[in-house]
Amino acid sequence: MLIAGLAGTQFGCLREPPSPGEREERVVILIESAPRELDPRYASDASSTKLTRLIHCSLFHVETEDVRPVPEAAQSLEPACAEGVEGCRHWVVTLRPDIYWHDGVRVTAADVLFTFRSIIGARRASPFRGELQRRIERIWEEDGKVHFQLQTPYATFPVDLAIGLVPEHVLAPRGGLDGEFGDNVVGCGPYSLHSRYRDQKIILERSEFHFEKVEPRYVEVRTLPDEATRVLSIMGGSGDILVNALSPPVVRTLEEKGNVQVLHRPAACTTYLAFNLLDDRLADRRVRKAMALGIDRNSIVREQFRGMAVVADSIIPPLHWAAGGELERHSYDPDEARRLLDAAGLPVDPETGFRYSLTLKVTTDFFRKNIGALIAYRLGEIGVKVELLPLELSTFLADVRQGNFELYILQLPQIIDPDILRWLLYSQAAPVLTPQPDKSSFGTFDRRFFPPRFEEVAGPFGEECQRRWIPLVQEQAAENILRDAFGLPVSIGNGNRSFYANPELDCLLDLGSLTMTESARMPYYERAQAIISHDLPILPLWHEDNVAVLRTGIRGYHLLPLNRYGPVTAVVRTP
Repeated sequence: MLIAGLAGTQFGCLREPPSPGEREERVVILIESAPRELDPRYASDASSTKLTRLIHCSLFHVETEDVRPVPEAAQSLEPACAEGVEGCRHWVVTLRPDIYWHDGVRVTAADVLFTFRSIIGARRASPFRGELQRRIERIWEEDGKVHFQLQTPYATFPVDLAIGLVPEHVLAPRGGLDGEFGDNVVGCGPYSLHSRYRDQKIILERSEFHFEKVEPRYVEVRTLPDEATRVLSIMGGSGDILVNALSPPVVRTLEEKGNVQVLHRPAACTTYLAFNLLDDRLADRRVRKAMALGIDRNSIVREQFRGMAVVADSIIPPLHWAAGGELERHSYDPDEARRLLDAAGLPVDPETGFRYSLTLKVTTDFFRKNIGALIAYRLGEIGVKVELLPLELSTFLADVRQGNFELYILQLPQIIDPDILRWLLYSQAAPVLTPQPDKSSFGTFDRRFFPPRFEEVAGPFGEECQRRWIPLVQEQAAENILRDAFGLPVSIGNGNRSFYANPELDCLLDLGSLTMTESARMPYYERAQAIISHDLPILPLWHEDNVAVLRTGIRGYHLLPLNRYGPVTAVVRTP
């Protein structure tokens, strides 16, 4: 019935230029929304990030089986410090000698300098600017190598080198650091830009200068916002590859029809429920735990995701090297949830049948709305009335970033490094840093200069925090006070939309980010995840699989933990 219903969908013909080459030479990828930017320095939406990775190479990349960064245009990354890796601020990148731009010019250290200096210093703001300004003190070239002097040692430096490179010889004549591509996008990735038709179609052509073998001559990326249209395209043969672009029920229906291939594997992503701790009710840990126990996540994963997800115990997915530790697991237990709410002084109102009401913000996506409705239903059974508020994505994200919510559901789509926890829950990464006395106790803190209650830090790492972390806090506070005096921003981001504050967690996340080796970082992140699973400032819901639907005859495509299109370079057609 579903397929029959989709087949009845009407859509008009597009008046567009014909695609180049024979159909057998092209692989067609179907996406939901058009990329907004083909310059990697400014790509921030998911479609742009995925597509620029096919056009532009980078020093390092993270499209690996274990999400660890590995060299691409870089031949090596070495510390230039006598003491070795730990504590080193001076790093040297040696480039591969066989990396070329699409116009045949070799990629040089000057191009790397131009790329990073333009991100940091151009008039147009890059989404990467803030982090790089805070982290990089100086960049220079010496003997054909690129030298990075960091403000302080930090573990995620190789991930920062995964930003796509741009050619100085193309952009410098067009405005120096402010130069832009226009229609002449030149990269060093496996594909060059052949043509673009509005927001409907982008054609990429295999680069003859790429250092690795590339199979398809052309990759056509077609934007189809409607799910039914995407289904018709893949069934009818005009589309070849869909990745995470269909809801699980539709995927299973297509799989049962037998005329497509379905691949799925665990992904480096986590969907979570956020609580606004400025609300007096949600500031009580018992209330948050009760709500966690009141949601039947196993049932949702089984019935809605059809086996293509697993229940989450942590923000860090199980496939990640930093996952682990002894974590509290919040299995469905509505009786215990009711007991906790009673203990928190939130009895059921005999007239309404509810204890209190909250609003849950979700996107307008049909499948996500349905998930939100199921969560609202389960919470209603323990006496929490949840009103679902679906919002268009731009409005939804604006509210989330400003802390304008009580509850929301969102996905972290690319968990590359455990430092994501610092962005998500560090006390000074809140949307508002000044005190909010009309809110809960979490609103009383002045977060502008010091992490709240930093001098009270304790726990298993308390002695180390007193010795190593507090001096760092004081040094950073002095810098923040100076920046504030000159009207400059002092925030490290706004990912902590829950307004959570915990000095022990702040210390662990700082120490983890300043420690270079995985084995040395792991104890900090094990303890950090234990704190989060106990305090529940956010509730990890599940880890969804990456799911690819392929047209029959497509071979060689494989899924990686990050949902990107690098594997398309290995695709071949069979009869």
